[in-house]
Amino acid sequence: MRRRRRPELDITPLIDVLFMLIIFFVLTANFLQGRIEVDLPVGEAVAKTEENALLLTVRKDGSVLWGDRETRMEELAPLAAAAAAARRDILLAGDREAPYGVVAEVLDVLRREGIVSTGLALQGDGAR
Repeated sequence: MRRRRRPELDITPLIDVLFMLIIFFVLTANFLQGRIEVDLPVGEAVAKTEENALLLTVRKDGSVLWGDRETRMEELAPLAAAAAAARRDILLAGDREAPYGVVAEVLDVLRREGIVSTGLALQGDGAR
């Protein structure tokens, strides 16, 4: 009886290619991670109610309310400076359809007057 000879498969080129792919993906992942540096704060996020915070509202039509009073953009800077001096917390409630430019302008005025941290009022999950 004749014995059949088993075919031999040389897997050395396959291992070489696989090794090169692994090196490529490891180096690519390292380059992508180093692009943006972000210093994230340490701690737990806690939802708290701002009871004495001043509510600043931007309506759908772009009008701005400081508390309950309608305010023009020219009046916003002195009011923000007074709130910054009194160390009042600001809570910004922008309508979902409010013009983005108005919200950005309000945030810019607050920042220029020394209010660097503004809370954003959000709707809860159940009220969509």
